[in-house]
Amino acid sequence: MNFEFAEQINPYLERLDMKGAIAIAEGELSQLPSSEFHDVIGLSLVGQAADLAIWIDQFYQLVSERLEVEALYFEMNEFDINTDYWFIDCFAYSSDGGMDPNDMEWLVDYDASSREETGMVFSIEGYEKMQRAFEVFDERYNRDQKDSRDWCEQIIIARYMELVRAAQLFARDNEMGWAGIPIYFTEHGYDFIVTAPGG
Repeated sequence: MNFEFAEQINPYLERLDMKGAIAIAEGELSQLPSSEFHDVIGLSLVGQAADLAIWIDQFYQLVSERLEVEALYFEMNEFDINTDYWFIDCFAYSSDGGMDPNDMEWLVDYDASSREETGMVFSIEGYEKMQRAFEVFDERYNRDQKDSRDWCEQIIIARYMELVRAAQLFARDNEMGWAGIPIYFTEHGYDFIVTAPGG
């Protein structure tokens, strides 16, 4: 993780301005010499928002049979090192611990997880070229190549967050049960967490 790059876009993500974050990251990447990581430019995941919203709702309805869900948390797997399969996990909570950047440990104590309840995660599709690019990346590459990888990583995180947010808005528009619940989302192993209120 290039935290210097992350600091440039994270304030936008915190405001749920995913488009602003993506525009900055794609602008920086486009200034670097062309590479396989440049294929991420303009490649949105929002087309999967309806499928993600429905998948979340199925999990929510199942868990709600035994639990009053007060918060949901989404986590994309650590994609830069797990290059064979990119996916999203969902976790449900009986209480909302709130957003405190200095203390989000409550997220560890979930009451239900999509993988445990259904045996399933949500597969992210359309980024196979990037998966291969991260798989073959060599740390001996030059600075421009490393910067291209790092900006691509930031774009993927922002695109994933854009997808989750779009799924939430789809759920609201279609009056799904989980639409009124606050959500939290990040990449596994990353301490930068974004939240969006329910309702």
